[in-house]
Amino acid sequence: MDFAPYQSEEPSASRPGQGGSGGYTPPPFPASSSTASPPPPMYSASPNAYAGGSSSAYGPPAEEQQNPVNQYETSIPLRLDYESIIVYAALPPVGSVALLIFETKNDYIRFHAWQASLLFTPLFILFIILSFSTVLSYLILAVYIVFALYMAYRAYRDSSSLERLELPVIGRLASDWVDSE
Repeated sequence: MDFAPYQSEEPSASRPGQGGSGGYTPPPFPASSSTASPPPPMYSASPNAYAGGSSSAYGPPAEEQQNPVNQYETSIPLRLDYESIIVYAALPPVGSVALLIFETKNDYIRFHAWQASLLFTPLFILFIILSFSTVLSYLILAVYIVFALYMAYRAYRDSSSLERLELPVIGRLASDWVDSE
């Protein structure tokens, strides 16, 4: 039987250890030596962290090994998605100002904290000014709660991809402030 047209002899005749016994004997494995080093560990600070290329297939470039940047790391020992909820749901604008003070590492949280501060501070002042009217104060409170719940939901949902929901004027201003820090 001719399995490969470029071979001149049968495949069984070219296999090592195949003689008249009809069985295949695999080649022996080399003995492990104590001087062999294990392969370097895989390193990934965050998804797509090394899209720009690296000098090694196993890790970041040498200048990034000392200070790897993790976009999901926070100063406060809370998960990123929980902090993004706190920005909008913890007594805005008090919670957002507190996170502006205590969160120094994560730009995603700082963006949402600036945006929440710029959104809810005028609403809070307007609520205090219009507190003489029951109808207007409840209307402002309803807008306040709806904005807080929606923005907290969107910040939580988008925290896995770090996508920012920018409000028309306030969001652009908050983004500029975070980028200039």
